Amino acid sequence: MLKKIYNIFFIVGAITILVSSVLVMEHVLYSKYVFAVGVAMYILSRMRSTYQGDDFRLKRLNRLYFLSSLFMLGASYMQFKNLNSWVAIMLMSALTELYVAIRFSWYEKDIKAKEEEDNKLSE
Repeated sequence: MLKKIYNIFFIVGAITILVSSVLVMEHVLYSKYVFAVGVAMYILSRMRSTYQGDDFRLKRLNRLYFLSSLFMLGASYMQFKNLNSWVAIMLMSALTELYVAIRFSWYEKDIKAKEEEDNKLSE
């Protein structure tokens, strides 16, 4: 049940970040605060969904996810300081998220292929 709540936090935070990013570019009054709340929800969901196993690759990928969340925190800070470089920081965050998502899927495919190979050998 708790994992479901954090998944909802993740989804709502991501949508809030996306919408408020556009609103910040349009200079809407409270959009920076909405962005900060979205980032806080996103970071909270990332902190609570850490990997607890022994696999070094998954630990590293999970740390990269958290680093991406910290990039978003930096982007939020830059918005409050009225610096336009927050867009570049968000791009770094998005590229990090994309890289980690691709690596996770490749790694899951490798694990699945090894399990299938082990099952064939055991038969």
